[in-house]
Amino acid sequence: MNYDVVVLGAGAAGLMAAATAGKRGKKVLLLEHNKSAGKKILISGGGRANFTNLKVTPNDYICSQRNFHKYALKEYREKDFIELVKSYHIKFFEKKLGQLFCEVSAKELLSMLLKECEKAGVEIVYGASGIEVSEQYKIRWKENSVDTEKLIIATGGLSVPTIGATDFGQTLAKKYGHKIIPMRPALVGLKVNGTSELSGLSQVAEVKVGKFKIIEDVLLTHKGLSGPAILKSSLHWEKGEELKINWLPDENLDELLTQSKKTISQVLHSKLPNRLLDFLVPENKKPLNEMPKKEINKAKERLRNFEVLPTGTEGYRKAEVTAGGVDTSDINQKTMESTISPGLYFIGEVLDVTGQLGGYNFQWAWSSGVIAGRSV
Repeated sequence: MNYDVVVLGAGAAGLMAAATAGKRGKKVLLLEHNKSAGKKILISGGGRANFTNLKVTPNDYICSQRNFHKYALKEYREKDFIELVKSYHIKFFEKKLGQLFCEVSAKELLSMLLKECEKAGVEIVYGASGIEVSEQYKIRWKENSVDTEKLIIATGGLSVPTIGATDFGQTLAKKYGHKIIPMRPALVGLKVNGTSELSGLSQVAEVKVGKFKIIEDVLLTHKGLSGPAILKSSLHWEKGEELKINWLPDENLDELLTQSKKTISQVLHSKLPNRLLDFLVPENKKPLNEMPKKEINKAKERLRNFEVLPTGTEGYRKAEVTAGGVDTSDINQKTMESTISPGLYFIGEVLDVTGQLGGYNFQWAWSSGVIAGRSV
């Protein structure tokens, strides 16, 4: 059987692309190897799906081809997706920093996307395991075989393997001559030795990695460091690189830790958890006026420039996204089509485009999906 368009992967990007192409009168087949669509949508944002951000800019993404993602994000903006959500009367709210979540459940968002596909006449097949692609383009799975001249790959990355994540799309891209930017877990906690005694503590801190820095919550766990500041920093972190943490970014320690009869603990007890303060400055029970200046300066340095060398990440099982993927240097940014193999398109997380924590990766899925759906 022939289809105008075949889409592989019924996640955020694949559903968006299929619905967009179907609305243009294309005969579309959407294949999903799981038994249902949108598994990652359903578990994201604690089950409420942080589906976009009010302040999306190209600077919120990393990509080897630094300008590649600009066109798609400009052509289909966050406001466009918000209008679609509103048209289905789905209630949502801004949590913080522009992050939009469904008020009730991510199920509403998935239902909306499936209805969009249904209205567009998209045929969806679930449980399509063992997919093979040959020529340009014959798709086989189980006992089935279909042909198409337009094939959209929306199979995602390796993050959250428990819901069926694989590197199928990247492997297929290599088969058709595309380069792959090395993949790694991103938006993920970092493993650090010696933090188990601090597990459960949280502190707003400034985290620096390379040229990137951010002030947000840092959570200490029995494995290392997590929380928004660490997840965001992990997007820029490479193995062997140090993090620098200022545990009191809004405080002037030179003024606070002046010579007095008070101890460091007494001065800072309302600004840092006691266990964290004891860990950072073991000598915090001494009166400041009895401490040598060198010792006070050492305490200041540990509080505002604490160096951490992570041993690794918590891996794909905990990662929200996969950084790296299909090299965008051989992808047309205005269509998402391969410049090597005409009729082959790549969208969403399968590509080497990764957004920050906060709804940016969903917006990339919507934007790239729409661009491909309009182009096939």
